Amino acid sequence: MHSLFLDSTSGLVVGLLDSKFNWVEYKSLDEKKPSEIIHFEIFNLLKKHNLDLKDMRTFISSGPGSYTGMRLSEGFVQVFELNHMPVYSFYHFDVPRLSGVVKGYWATNAFKGEVFVYNWNGEEIKKELLLKDVFSQAGRNNGFTLDDTDPIFSGLTSTKKFIKNESAKLFANVLEKKLRVPPYYFRSLEEEFR
Repeated sequence: MHSLFLDSTSGLVVGLLDSKFNWVEYKSLDEKKPSEIIHFEIFNLLKKHNLDLKDMRTFISSGPGSYTGMRLSEGFVQVFELNHMPVYSFYHFDVPRLSGVVKGYWATNAFKGEVFVYNWNGEEIKKELLLKDVFSQAGRNNGFTLDDTDPIFSGLTSTKKFIKNESAKLFANVLEKKLRVPPYYFRSLEEEFR
């Protein structure tokens, strides 16, 4: 069984995985708004490989990231679920842990002048929002980020790249755990839209 992968947390990634979760095709599309191209890209990917959407499972990243971007993928897969198609999801900050990294941190721009930091050591987890000018990588080891193009996160490993390079282990683990997590926002909706 093939799998479709969607990630619209920051730009758009559309991919097709084989039954062992190796990439058949992987496209990272940051040049256009995801909402303008997502339907077209999925249609062309399936057509190119002569596949039918109803015969596959879907994996998405449920954030954190752009509020509108996360809602785009989530809305898409909710339609799949209404049609009884299997859907699995995970958070970018869980990608290293799901791939076997036992200790580290994940940081990304949380907008509004803040940085979201997720620290883990085994099962011990700490999440925090810090002012951007307070965030520092000093004293932190084994770092990951959503956006490695922002200078504040230079030197950190992109979880987008990690997903691309560690797909077999990551997606097998998500499937085994039957993960289906709701979108993760940096703040409550009341705080976000105040």
